[in-house]
Amino acid sequence: MEANNELLAAFATLYESAKYSDLIVQCGDRSFPVHKAVVCSRSHFFDGACSHPWKENITGIIDLSEDDHEAVEHMIHYFYYLDYLQQPKSAPVSRRHSIQKRRPSDLVLVQEDPLLAQAQAQAISSPDSSAPASPLSPSPHYRTDYFPDTKAPPTPDLDQTFDESLLDSYESDCDDDECDAFLQPPNLVVHAKVYAIAEKYGITGLKDLARHKFSIQAEHHWATLEFADSIPEVYETTVDSDRGLRDIVIQSFREHPQLARSKDMELVVRDTPGLAWELFRMGWGLPVC
Repeated sequence: MEANNELLAAFATLYESAKYSDLIVQCGDRSFPVHKAVVCSRSHFFDGACSHPWKENITGIIDLSEDDHEAVEHMIHYFYYLDYLQQPKSAPVSRRHSIQKRRPSDLVLVQEDPLLAQAQAQAISSPDSSAPASPLSPSPHYRTDYFPDTKAPPTPDLDQTFDESLLDSYESDCDDDECDAFLQPPNLVVHAKVYAIAEKYGITGLKDLARHKFSIQAEHHWATLEFADSIPEVYETTVDSDRGLRDIVIQSFREHPQLARSKDMELVVRDTPGLAWELFRMGWGLPVC
């Protein structure tokens, strides 16, 4: 695990210093100096762009200005940290908006990263019998059940303001992971955008991570305007057959039928034909996908 942490720290140093960078990702007025060895190993798109005699490979510049600028920045950050939306170390921690920075051992699906595969194999074959069999296994706190049987804590209706007493009562009952998810400011729109850009550029690990983050926050923030705002992103930025985030949205409607009484949600459903059709089928007991 120490070797893996050292490798991730090295990636972070490369990102922050831009030393030895050999490729520029352009997005509007932002330029991101990156390293082909890092980005091409994690994205089918970047691998293809740098492996053929295309304009991008000749100029050393890949222009992504047509993509969402925030999503591009999170994608670049993921290439080097295997995470995004981390809280800076120097940032003050707010009781209501605390964001726990993920340790390398807690990264979702980190074992799938090709650049870390060698480190994993070396650690497994180490003669040290005290070393764990799989140092890159996900943390035991990693949630693989996207739709648990247990209900999320009660949350105020979409058209109501946040109730301070609700936070106090919930904090006394929840475990650390659940409290972290409940206290985090909702970033469902961001997660939907990151999911879409990960699909577009063939970044499997980032797509899985964005889905995981979206699922956890949807459990705890389904009754917020952020959840309503994220639905058009979910249904309009990926193809209909991509059920990654759509299934989470539909499951939220199954678990919380009171969403149908929200005026804000009514507007979203009217403006999102894909969601309206799936809710219609769900109401008649027909398969959604």
